[in-house]
Amino acid sequence: MAEQIVSYDGSLKDAVFEFTDKCFQELGKRFEPEGRHSFYNRIETEFDGFWCLLSGDDVIGTVAIKRINETTAELKALYLSADYRGKGFGYQLLDQAVSAAKNKGYHRIVLDSMSRYEAALRLYERYGFSYTDRYNDNAYADVFMEYFVV
Repeated sequence: MAEQIVSYDGSLKDAVFEFTDKCFQELGKRFEPEGRHSFYNRIETEFDGFWCLLSGDDVIGTVAIKRINETTAELKALYLSADYRGKGFGYQLLDQAVSAAKNKGYHRIVLDSMSRYEAALRLYERYGFSYTDRYNDNAYADVFMEYFVV
């Protein structure tokens, strides 16, 4: 079954919530769509773009960009099912986000993460992200990176 990246629409909400909950559990986190993750209830308006990697009808990956200002977007919600890691899908999701950011006129993409997510940080580094100073007040994040769109 061929995997494909599609733009989010409301018909994918339940599948995205189920997928995100599973990913959060694997990371030892709690998905709180009625609490601090309530923005997932407003995907269409919260993000400048939100994409799902599908295998058949199953969501196996997500990625999003969110506007920070005229020239900068933030990479958000990059998650990939464990069974699909190491097969190039993380790069494909990043390509989708970077391409969309470029098409929307952004020159810089930033992200925040945690140092314990070593595999994700290696992916970002290999893609071309570099470490930068803190740009937000996310108390959970201790790593900040940027990528310049060319």
